[in-house]
Amino acid sequence: MNETEIQSHSLSTLLDRLGRREEDFYYDGCLIASRVDLEDERSIDLFRYPTRLNAIAIIFCSKGSITFTAGLQRHTLRERTLFVHLPGSILQVESVQQEASVYAVLCEEEFIRRINIDFKLLTQLFLAVEKHPCLPMSAAEWEGVRRSFAEIAAEGTPLPADDYSHEILRSVIRTLAYKVCRIVERHLESAPAAETTARSRSEEYFSEFMRVLSKHYMQHRAVGFYAEALHLTPKYLTTIIRRTSGRTATEWIDDYVVLEAKNLLKYSTRSIQEIAYCLNFPNQSFFGKYFRNHTGMTPTAYRVRK
Repeated sequence: MNETEIQSHSLSTLLDRLGRREEDFYYDGCLIASRVDLEDERSIDLFRYPTRLNAIAIIFCSKGSITFTAGLQRHTLRERTLFVHLPGSILQVESVQQEASVYAVLCEEEFIRRINIDFKLLTQLFLAVEKHPCLPMSAAEWEGVRRSFAEIAAEGTPLPADDYSHEILRSVIRTLAYKVCRIVERHLESAPAAETTARSRSEEYFSEFMRVLSKHYMQHRAVGFYAEALHLTPKYLTTIIRRTSGRTATEWIDDYVVLEAKNLLKYSTRSIQEIAYCLNFPNQSFFGKYFRNHTGMTPTAYRVRK
């Protein structure tokens, strides 16, 4: 392989490249695995070259240390520390301490949505620690994470075929995700003021966009509305949001609307027509086309699926 070439992998192509082990746990777009003595790992050899990983990844170091670059910044992941990776960032491993061991959770963005985790909350938190993505855990936090891994293994190996077992498994994976969110939030609260306030102008615009979006997405889906609220042109707002988050303003708006629609379809007793009006669609037909374009399913099909 040419060392200057940047490889790009989704979770599925990464698994095709590296294969799966019996002890790896894979469920519906999420891989949970542990690795010991990383110096001899094929996966580490792959990441010794610049590699773009198009998946959410959370790596927990249980022993030793790993030095790597992510987003052009150099980091060292040490024992009882977690690393947060957002899709699209380029990773490259520089060195691995002998006997280094990790737990890893890799998942597709759609998996996050499928198990009904609040994707917007998750992304906002993770973006907030993008410059310092290696976070130390307290002994209690680390023990809580280890318990979640043990519970996931117990519930999913093997996974019974009944619907209840699938819901239980989704719940314990959600619990692990929210434990990570809690660790991230604790880190943000305890960070020095300079670290949390020294943001570029683009980051400030993105933060303000997300604030306005969280208040108005049920009434407004046009980029122009949000651009006007931030006193920007729609084109410039789109450029800023893409540069800051790797996604367009329209994609963020659609994510909020679709997630809300899914929650209402799954957890409320409102009719589809009532949900359409709640989300400011002119009629049920327009809402149905929008929902199908973004999910591949009609609102009715989504509501009745198990």
